[in-house]
Amino acid sequence: MRRFFTIVLGCAVLLNIFAANFSYAASAPMISSWEVDNREILNNERVISKSSFKISAIYPSSVINAAGMGFPGYRGPGQLVVYKQNFGRTTGTNEFGKEAVVEDNRVVKLTGANSLIPKGGYVISGHGSAKKWITNNLKIGTNIIIDEETNTITAYTTVESYRFNAKEKIKEAEDFLNNSKKIHENPGEKKAKYYIKKAKQELKKSQKNHDNLAISYAKSSVEMSKIAIGYALPYIENELKGTWVRPVEKNIYEIRKTLDNMKSIGINTVFLETYFHGYTIFPSRTMRSYNFTAQNPIFAGFDPLQAYVTEAKARGMKVHIWFESFYTGNKNPLNDPNSILSIKPEWANKNKANYDKEGFVTHPVEHNGYFLDPANPEVQNFLVLIVKEIIANYKVDGINLDYIRYPSSQKATSAGYEASNWGYTPYAREEFKKLYGIDPVNIKYKDNMWAKWNEYRQDKITIYLTKMRKATKGKVILSAVIFPDYKTCLDTKQQNWPVWSDKGHLDAITPLILTSDDELFDIMYKEIKSKISSSTTVYPGLFVGFMEGEAEDLLKQINVSRSLKSGGIVLFDWAHLDNKYKEVLKFCVFTSTCN
Repeated sequence: MRRFFTIVLGCAVLLNIFAANFSYAASAPMISSWEVDNREILNNERVISKSSFKISAIYPSSVINAAGMGFPGYRGPGQLVVYKQNFGRTTGTNEFGKEAVVEDNRVVKLTGANSLIPKGGYVISGHGSAKKWITNNLKIGTNIIIDEETNTITAYTTVESYRFNAKEKIKEAEDFLNNSKKIHENPGEKKAKYYIKKAKQELKKSQKNHDNLAISYAKSSVEMSKIAIGYALPYIENELKGTWVRPVEKNIYEIRKTLDNMKSIGINTVFLETYFHGYTIFPSRTMRSYNFTAQNPIFAGFDPLQAYVTEAKARGMKVHIWFESFYTGNKNPLNDPNSILSIKPEWANKNKANYDKEGFVTHPVEHNGYFLDPANPEVQNFLVLIVKEIIANYKVDGINLDYIRYPSSQKATSAGYEASNWGYTPYAREEFKKLYGIDPVNIKYKDNMWAKWNEYRQDKITIYLTKMRKATKGKVILSAVIFPDYKTCLDTKQQNWPVWSDKGHLDAITPLILTSDDELFDIMYKEIKSKISSSTTVYPGLFVGFMEGEAEDLLKQINVSRSLKSGGIVLFDWAHLDNKYKEVLKFCVFTSTCN
């Protein structure tokens, strides 16, 4: 019998400029009617565990969270933030935290990021030490009391908390089975029903017992439901089952081991990172012709691209090239005299705040990295030559263009939006001035010419894509990594993917689904489908593993993807696909045996 494993969450920090200039109305304190006396009794139940944490901010609030300024959702490093519904539809946080959705003062859902805020409820969001506290103390069914006078949140777990979790997981398993049956015939249906029955039996035992025994039966019920969910989703043969992977192998034997591992869980398509951080993983004649470093030094004397292609083909697997277009990594270019920007400093991108700064400009949000200028035709032509070289020398199946955008700026509602915009390079400024008679440095946000400046940059990305289309059409599948929120994506990254689809500039898109919430994913996917041509295939990029969500969260997102008729899914990424995800994929969803 396969079992799911509990989550062990890590911590990472990403600064994403998303500054606030909002004014919030004061709100009533979220004080529960529950009273906890010295005997630690809550709702007539003995408290099993109790833990408190200091709240950094509650939104809306009369006080702006200064420490959260410039961060997604205004949640700063190490902070715990509570979001109520009139903050907006979602929390807007990034994928480096942990969140709990609360209704009726009880945790009803755990998510990774950017959660939907429920009507009448709220979302608890944490990063750093706050993320760790949420991970260790908040489970489905945990009771929550928030005291706004002391800015303290307290989590209480009782026996009924465990039973609530069991009830919710049984309902989830039943709903999941019923929905998946509508999509495809499922050989695992009988096993799913069997474990749902077992889950109900264990819950009844919990309800007849007390304290530790009751908790044990409730936990067993949850595990039975999880197994049922694993069997509820059927295998579909003609479906892309992919994963993004950054190669770390130094010889063919290590690559064989990696591919065997992938194949054993049903992966049939490898999105191999081939050009990243300004280097190719293979010895490139194109790179050498520019006097750039010909191959990433970590692969010196070995060609992992050739090895991956050869060994993948031998296993009936396909290889798509994962290609970082305009991103050149976060190492100082001057540390490598043959790096792209060391030799071609005029290719570097700059934001408005630093347009006249000598030297290179790093991006504080995107790993303190360096970017190339999409407007410069020399940059575009160079990248196209690399792709042509790959297609000519390696039997790959597709090209997946990543970083096919401008670096992120702040949102248009932010006071720092204008200064944080990118593309203010000497080449772009001169060309734009010739076209419109004004230097974009002198255009302010909401000026009449601001829209023209946006269009100019969006067109440059589209022109680059059309060149890639010409180089790849009839040879390989061309896809692009996109961000689902179209308006925000257009404002902050100049990525106009509906136009790409409408004009037939690509075959497929791989949208980044930066949440472990299946409900929010459903909303994202439907928006994408409403804005693209029916001829564009969608392969959602699922980040559940990267955000260390529940294993069944991954299955639920695959179920949403299938119900909305995607061409398959791509997992981000192989390095973060822990055993709990690999095990659940072996149940039925990725393997035909349905063990």
